[in-house]
Amino acid sequence: MVKNVSLSRLHKENRVLVTAHRGNSSEYPENTLIAMQKAVEAGADFIEFDLRSTSDNVPILLHDATLVRTANVSGTPEEKTLAEIKKLNASCFRYQRRQAAPLDEQIEIPTFEEILAELNSKAAMNIQIYLKTLPALKEACLLYRKYDMYDKGYMTIADEDVVKAVHAIDKDIAICLTPGWNERADEASQRRCAELGCRFFQPVRETVTPEKLRLAQELGLRANVFYADSEIEFAGLYNMGAPGIMTNAPRRLVEWLKLQK
Repeated sequence: MVKNVSLSRLHKENRVLVTAHRGNSSEYPENTLIAMQKAVEAGADFIEFDLRSTSDNVPILLHDATLVRTANVSGTPEEKTLAEIKKLNASCFRYQRRQAAPLDEQIEIPTFEEILAELNSKAAMNIQIYLKTLPALKEACLLYRKYDMYDKGYMTIADEDVVKAVHAIDKDIAICLTPGWNERADEASQRRCAELGCRFFQPVRETVTPEKLRLAQELGLRANVFYADSEIEFAGLYNMGAPGIMTNAPRRLVEWLKLQK
């Protein structure tokens, strides 16, 4: 379990950092409280999750634009109130595949605040922003401030206009810029991340190289590479010198890293 959560400390540590993609999503329903808790128990340094919002502008954990895959309900979260969202069962997608029926009696879609209240002192957070309304974005920023996340988590954002909107609300919120998928690790993109004050960035495994990782280090960027789930993939990134790996299988990666010492 992570103690004294600090982005500043993690940024400097001389070891491979483990980011749990949507929590321990290889074993538990993604983007749920139990998936996040089990990722922390497994030893993940970061939990990564996605924020969308309800019709009443409450930030909730959900990756997809619709509720079909994970909750087996049509429509978007923005069309439902929080009360309606809380009645859904988020265990329809488990073990990284769609199930014929929910595997758990009731797994709720959590709110951003529920995750913060439970885990803000136990793991750093990679907060992916997919919020479509300014009120929802403001609420997420207010919650970030309320739980003093300034050195505990960063907001991962693809669109620089959204970065500007976040910093108009609170200029001190930590950002991870994720521009285009294939060019994310390119020199121009890395330099732009550094210009914006990012300390962490998220290149893609298929496009990352040792040279690009060295450039990141020179620019003061700590790479958390997306993503690897198998021992062969772990080894490829480890041998390349990746300082951080995102994974759907944090328990497997933590155990594999222990064997490399």
